[in-house]
Amino acid sequence: MKTVFSTLAALLASAALPAQAEEATLFKASLLGQVVLPTGLKIAGAEFGGISGLDYDAASGLFYAISDDRSERAPARLYTLKLAIDGKGVHGIDIVSSAELRNAEGAAFAKKDVDPEAIRFDAAANRIFWSSEGDAAGRPAIYEAKPDGTHVRSFAIPEAYLPDADRTRGVRGNLAFESLAISPDGKTLWAGTENALAQDGEKATLEAGSPSRVIGFDIASGAVTAEYVYDNGPIFTKATQDPFYNDNGLSEFMFFGPDQLFAIERSFALGIGSEINFYLASFSGATDVKGAASIKGVAATAMPKRKVLKLGEGDFGLDIDNIESVTWGPEIDGQRTLVIASDNNFNPEQFTQFVVLKLDAATN
Repeated sequence: MKTVFSTLAALLASAALPAQAEEATLFKASLLGQVVLPTGLKIAGAEFGGISGLDYDAASGLFYAISDDRSERAPARLYTLKLAIDGKGVHGIDIVSSAELRNAEGAAFAKKDVDPEAIRFDAAANRIFWSSEGDAAGRPAIYEAKPDGTHVRSFAIPEAYLPDADRTRGVRGNLAFESLAISPDGKTLWAGTENALAQDGEKATLEAGSPSRVIGFDIASGAVTAEYVYDNGPIFTKATQDPFYNDNGLSEFMFFGPDQLFAIERSFALGIGSEINFYLASFSGATDVKGAASIKGVAATAMPKRKVLKLGEGDFGLDIDNIESVTWGPEIDGQRTLVIASDNNFNPEQFTQFVVLKLDAATN
């Protein structure tokens, strides 16, 4: 079982990984370090894990993290964390606090009535936004809350995203709002589905990707401002272990400048492991499909995207787990850091992993 440690040695060894440089057409990454926590760790009596969303507040130096526990092991909750990061590595993690997420009645969410996935902290207004992939009926949701988890409001989700009785419309189970990002001007909250809505297309396969939707909400009014198509890539390889499960999907994004999303596609094949691909996806040139009941047959241009980084099994000496979170971290030695985190699914064979990469702009 892994323990909390710094991987400075892996950073020194990482220069001998040519595949990383070949994939990074915009960024060159070096590993600053990682922290790994075992499944089963309990904080104040509640099991820590299921980290599906992460966001950094530079002013306080805190990370806001959300667990995708469906109020089954303990009430749905968020955490504040502090990672000890400097130019020499990542030296540990402090779980500063935890807070229950509350519903509109001010109560803890009932068992299986919520599936928290993404979280973003709005420093200007001292509030958080968080998403749920589905309640007991599979309906997704997006919420505004105080940093202590107190409910403020929920956003009205368009009908196209709400599953109907025969599941021919709306989000698919466990493939809904995995991604959230606040626009740089603070006016729009963007959310992305992991794979296509049922009426829009199929899930990702080895042969073809899946058209996710990226939807923008005006933060002041809650109104939908725009919708775009984001094309996921195919699954990276075949599974080799029974029951031969594999997938690929949009697991998180955040802004890179005013017009581009820095997006993660997390692909997994049982028996092989994970491959994490990072893209820059642009709103410029993409077709606004706002209000479309279905995008099948619609002549819509998807968001142009460019792969900028890949993280595969063994890169930097890492054992990559189920990466579902991404945030910009603190600036180190004048360079931007990228912090990614894994969801251990509360599975004893998995672990909670925080990886910190230092990014250099590539010359090409």
